[in-house]
Amino acid sequence: MKRKTPLLIAVGILFFFTSLLTIVSLKKIILSTAPDFNVLWLASKDLRLEKNPYINPEIFTGIGYPTNTLFFYMPFTLINYQLAQGIFLLLSLGTTVYSVFLSFKVVLSKIPAKYFLFALALTLLSFPTKFTLGMGQNNAIALLILLFSFLLFKKDKPIPAGILLGVAISLKTLFVFFLIYYFLQKRWKLLLYTFITIGTLTIVTALIWHYGWYDYYLTRVIPPLLNLSGREIYYNQGIMGFISRIFTDLALRKNLSTLLSLFLIVAAGYFTLKKKNKNLTFSLFIITLPLIDTLSWQHHFVWLIFPFIVVSYYLAKLKRYGLLILLGISYLLVSWNFKDPNIYSNYPLKLLLSNQFFGTILLWELNFYLLTTNRNFE
Repeated sequence: MKRKTPLLIAVGILFFFTSLLTIVSLKKIILSTAPDFNVLWLASKDLRLEKNPYINPEIFTGIGYPTNTLFFYMPFTLINYQLAQGIFLLLSLGTTVYSVFLSFKVVLSKIPAKYFLFALALTLLSFPTKFTLGMGQNNAIALLILLFSFLLFKKDKPIPAGILLGVAISLKTLFVFFLIYYFLQKRWKLLLYTFITIGTLTIVTALIWHYGWYDYYLTRVIPPLLNLSGREIYYNQGIMGFISRIFTDLALRKNLSTLLSLFLIVAAGYFTLKKKNKNLTFSLFIITLPLIDTLSWQHHFVWLIFPFIVVSYYLAKLKRYGLLILLGISYLLVSWNFKDPNIYSNYPLKLLLSNQFFGTILLWELNFYLLTTNRNFE
């Protein structure tokens, strides 16, 4: 007990100061403007007023989401912007905290306070978390819904699991990737209710507002997003971002990125079919998503909360402390941010700008290692 007390105190102090920094940062964001939330709030307001949300000149960037995503932001447009932003950011912070808790709940029935507070402190210190909050992104909210769906799936409750997965995909379109996971698991009822949920939200928004805006989204919004130029921007940390920092040829970027992405997807799929440990196979799918996305923004890497906790738990269970050190290096790489990436614009220094890519690849390899061991963790 005496040995545990100093460690708990140290973790408590770390958590206290981390929380203090988070509160100060959040206050500044709430009193200013979170760019991505501002975009989605304005677009949702347009949708409520039956205007085309994709052509508003006040929106400083394009909107990469379909109108069924804007549906979730509709209640926020009923109150003034600053209050709406404050509520949304507090919701985002709360879901981040609960995502850490839920990730532990997957592997531990009783969560020791020191582990939870330490993991939460590291999560709040990580740049992807700060970037998610600062931009007003919905990453943490979508992650929490995804994790709830996964837990219900493990408890053999396919209907609510499917509904929640449908909600998560509707909120974060990229999560359509997880349909592959449940397809390989042959969870047909879960998938059915996922499609019913997505279809219902799509039809409702199309009928209530304007069905033509889905056509506009597919024909006018999506095509420019497929352009592979400019993918070397520092904020893009997936495979495509890494390759784009090495090669300028667009065809080569596309071919190499596609080849490597297919390898990761096939590997994740293979383990899902062959291994019984659902925690590790689902973790591998989560790690794979930001790697294969051709425009994987730094804030997307907040989704790695679940893999970091799951992988650290199993490595600790195996007492592979050397690998835990590698996991720590992975965390540092994923959590780091270069404030002035232009300093490293020349080759080979520009490879340093793929820090989150390298950290995520290392995490993928550690997850891969755990799946290849002969230990039955469950």
